[in-house]
Amino acid sequence: MVNPPISLAPDLAKILESNPDFKVKHGVIGLLKNLAQSTSNRAPLGQAGIIARLADCGIFGAKSDFMEIVQVSAIGVTKHLCNGNGLC
Repeated sequence: MVNPPISLAPDLAKILESNPDFKVKHGVIGLLKNLAQSTSNRAPLGQAGIIARLADCGIFGAKSDFMEIVQVSAIGVTKHLCNGNGLC
């Protein structure tokens, strides 16, 4: 899903760029967490700038503390993408 010819990673990054509402963030970040578990998906997700988009969308900020479950998923995405491939 994140490799050519489909390549959803840039589209998922764009969704996070627009600072979506809670339900959309929850869905996109949950999908990203599942996709990032596969080592073959990590490089395309990293190249799409997913970690930067997560930081920019405010999920790690104090205002998002009420979304603890989503924050934990975002941490999981970041952990998977940083695990062994140097994209952090």
